[in-house]
Amino acid sequence: MTPTGARNLSNRLASDQPEQALAVARVIDNPWFRCQALSHVARYWPDDKYVRLLEEAVDAADSQDDVFNCAAVAAWPIRAYLERDNPSAAQKLLTRYTHAASTINNMGSRSEALFTIFQASKPFALYLWQPVFWALVDAAEPVLSWRQQRNLRDAVAMVGLDTRQLVEQTLEKLSNEKNLSIIRRYLAEPRFAEPRQFFGCDRA
Repeated sequence: MTPTGARNLSNRLASDQPEQALAVARVIDNPWFRCQALSHVARYWPDDKYVRLLEEAVDAADSQDDVFNCAAVAAWPIRAYLERDNPSAAQKLLTRYTHAASTINNMGSRSEALFTIFQASKPFALYLWQPVFWALVDAAEPVLSWRQQRNLRDAVAMVGLDTRQLVEQTLEKLSNEKNLSIIRRYLAEPRFAEPRQFFGCDRA
């Protein structure tokens, strides 16, 4: 079975056959997919053992050589902690991986990793996701990749419904005219977006 197929199987089993789901997740060779599967199992695990499973998921994330891969896939254990009502553990990981993502040299990849972490935290308390949002804004310049502007646009659409003032403040942090146009266009004609589900239909 491919790593993708094993992850998907583990995910399907997680809610009603957790032991089987865990057995599948633990033998996935690819650490990206093993981290995702373990996080999914932990999200639905019936008792406090979920914490140990998320520690395994973080270990899987950190076993990768590429900083982008480590930081981006860490969004899954972060989101699992938050959905298990454990914001203190999630905040530690948010701080750690926001910093790690901010060191990625490729600006498109830096933005992408931060955007994934941001989406994991966005449905929860502002104090959790606001630092990631500002790191994502900082990663919007210098503009070297189309992904930076897409992620800025989508992040703004996710925060503007509840925190328009935060969107207005981004104008003070940006200098690229295309980025400024994204913000001004949003303020003139707001559109809203939802973060990815992570433990719903998302498969990436």
